[in-house]
Amino acid sequence: MEGLEHVHPLAMCGRVMTIFFASFVYIFLVAKYIGPERKALWFRKRKKYTFFNRRGIFGEDFNFGYPVTWQGCLAFLAIYGVIFGAGYLYIFAYPY
Repeated sequence: MEGLEHVHPLAMCGRVMTIFFASFVYIFLVAKYIGPERKALWFRKRKKYTFFNRRGIFGEDFNFGYPVTWQGCLAFLAIYGVIFGAGYLYIFAYPY
């Protein structure tokens, strides 16, 4: 693997933005697949909401909370593992 010093900054920015937006789509699809019933069993949400942690239009779809069961931990690892793995491969290993 070669260094990234010769990569144009806009090419790098484009790939980072692609992973960023693709991760939102992936999290949304995982949330829809898991469903609200299993999310309520596997995760606990924050009890106190303030102005700074309010959710928007898709907020409750993206808000999993923190895992409290082994299924929640497995879902957490699957979500972040795929995002970081795909991000690493697309940014550093896939040729520009």
